[in-house]
This record gives sequence, C-alpha cells and structure tokens, in this order.
Amino acid sequence: MRDRFESGRHGIRRILVTALALMCTAPAPRADVRDVREAEVVIAYLYNFSKFVTWPTTTFPSADTSLNLCVYGRTSSADAFKTLDAKSAQGHPVRVEPRSRGDTLHGCHIVYASESEQAYLTPLLRAVDRRPVLTVSEIPGFVAAGGMIGFVRADNRLRFEINTTSAEAAGLTISSQLLRLAIHVLRD
Repeated sequence: MRDRFESGRHGIRRILVTALALMCTAPAPRADVRDVREAEVVIAYLYNFSKFVTWPTTTFPSADTSLNLCVYGRTSSADAFKTLDAKSAQGHPVRVEPRSRGDTLHGCHIVYASESEQAYLTPLLRAVDRRPVLTVSEIPGFVAAGGMIGFVRADNRLRFEINTTSAEAAGLTISSQLLRLAIHVLRD
C-alpha cells in the first residue's frame, strides 16, 4: 500500500513540475491581446461613467436625444467602441462617433481622447471648456491638465482619477458613488 502511495505522490509531483515548467516557458500574452482586453475595460468604464454623471437638463431636449460618445483621435480599438452603440444610459440611446483632430466637438456629451492626441491636449480641452462635455482619457497627466476623468495604472490594474473642479465648471455632477471609486479626486 505504501509503495502505491509513494508512486502516486511521485506521479502527482511529476505532473505539477511539468505544468509549472509549461507555465514558465509559455509566452506572455501578446500586446494586441492585452490591448483588446484593456479596450474592453475602458469601454466598460465609459459606459458606467455615462450612468453616474448628470448633465444639465437643457443638454438633452427630449427623451430620445442620444448621448453622444465621441472617440477623438486614432485608436486601435475604434471598432470595440461600437459595442456601446444603441445601449441606453439614463434613458438615452448611446451613439458612438469617431472624431479626428480638427473636427468639431459640437454635439458630443462624452469625449474620449485617445493617446494619439497627447501633443494636442490643450487645444482639445480648450474646445470643450465650460461646456457640458465629460472628458476622459488615458493620456498621462490628463486630470492635472484639466481633463475630468483620467485612467491610470495602479496595482497592475486600470483605475481612474477625477477632476471635480473641471466637471463642475462644465455644469456636470459626478455621483458620489463614482467619486468613492476613484483612486484620486482633484479639487481646487
């Protein structure tokens, strides 16, 4: 009986060592796979942000007025943003609209600024200054530059920080629930 137990233990040990060796030699996830996963997280955040931000009542003249999410700049995950099309946020259908540098931001309720626009951040924020447009980006230092919600990496996860001063100046109210989830809230 003891021999059977010993051989069983060695068999299990061999399986564990083999599995560990395979895990250690397995290639890391490809960058494009990681980018797709991260894009899905960003999109989920954006959708939830649309539910926890209140725009002035005059922003949506009727119940069927769409909430327009404008994706500003080049992004490899532009098609992934389209998954939000026709979803509903606060009773309004969500409509995703791609925008390029120089395009008007008129009609946008949320502007997601891609990292490709980092060098043009100041004119972008100036274009929506004091208008009821929620600005969101992964550009480093976005919130400190006057953006409203900036994605940051913390503990190897995508988190966000919020600039309430910018949001309030635009007439937007960010839910206390969302503020509690932020890793940093900037108030002037």
